[in-house]
Amino acid sequence: MTDPTVADLVEEIPDESPEDEIRGGDELSTNDLSDLLLYTLDWSVQSLLERIGTTFDIDPTFQRRDAWSIDRKSLYIESLILGLPVPQIVLAEDKERKGRFIVLDGKQRLVTLKQFAAPDDTFKPFRLKKLEFATELEGLSFDDMTSSLLHQAQTENFLAQPVRTIVVRNWKNPAVLYQVFLRLNQGSLSLSPQELRQALYPSDFTKWINERSAASTEIQRARRIKREDFRMRDAEMLLRFTAFFENIEAYRGNLRGFLDDACIAGATRWTSDGEAYFETVAERCELAIRRTFDVFTEKDSFLRYGEDGYIRRFNIAVFDLMTAVLGDVSIMDDEFATNRDAIRDAFQTLCVDDRMFNDSLVTTTKTREATGGRIVAYGAEVEKILGHNLEIVDRARTILP
Repeated sequence: MTDPTVADLVEEIPDESPEDEIRGGDELSTNDLSDLLLYTLDWSVQSLLERIGTTFDIDPTFQRRDAWSIDRKSLYIESLILGLPVPQIVLAEDKERKGRFIVLDGKQRLVTLKQFAAPDDTFKPFRLKKLEFATELEGLSFDDMTSSLLHQAQTENFLAQPVRTIVVRNWKNPAVLYQVFLRLNQGSLSLSPQELRQALYPSDFTKWINERSAASTEIQRARRIKREDFRMRDAEMLLRFTAFFENIEAYRGNLRGFLDDACIAGATRWTSDGEAYFETVAERCELAIRRTFDVFTEKDSFLRYGEDGYIRRFNIAVFDLMTAVLGDVSIMDDEFATNRDAIRDAFQTLCVDDRMFNDSLVTTTKTREATGGRIVAYGAEVEKILGHNLEIVDRARTILP
């Protein structure tokens, strides 16, 4: 049996990312929830349509990361037409933008409503397909329904259908919303908080993170995905690189907060340096990814190494490590090409022989000791191989306790 090709591995290698990477590390107590208030609203579909993209903030770039198939969207619309139960929408009041709401749960449902009943240049329309009950509507668009006397009652019932909405207000800090978001997603797809992060910190910078990562072939190949990711894993990868590249010295072990702060800092820097500066950062990230491919082959890149070979799970800590070290600005292309094998062997040796290094890739990977320690350990070996210091190693030492 032949080894699988890289194409065979795409979207088949699961993540090797411990849960604490997702949770962020915030110390929350009941006091943080003491003023939290929940209230319910029943909005009609018509009322929701008037609010999507205005009161309910949905970044237009999110539409490119559409997670639902036309079949699934059609069944959701059919449920509303027939008055069948549908899941509730969960919102949070936006403290920074009065009168607006952050969508915690239900963004795909809101997008589906907009695409079907009020499409525009951003929300592309679709026709109903593979319906289970209202088969007479098969192949119809909303315009088809509204222009037909035969379907007038169904159209009116759809627009008047109530949708239960829960609103979270008086939240004290974003960590509370991350916890709500996490619990809403337990038992479903593995959670990536990047979608919520972009809703909390909207700016030209976060929009650029979204669009630039979606256009990056290198980032998608590194993560073993074939296209822009509806879970925004590619966007978070570019944000992680940017955050450590820009300000690793500020890292204190709270990864979620560190990435949130990077969104705020990026928005500020965007006003002075603009897209041109951040494009150089993205290019540095992509250079580091290509170098990792050159060293380890695309098949074995961004994986942890064990005594029996590479563990076939994408490892986000290895991604952070490789892009930080191999993306160091002091490494020249010619010296890198000359020392590729030694750079690979140094990583494999550390994984097998250095228990602390190996642990930094699989347990409590977000602590200062793990984050700074793995960069210092591997970076120091690369320094020996190249015969000169790496800037990132000295910077990483500053975060060690």
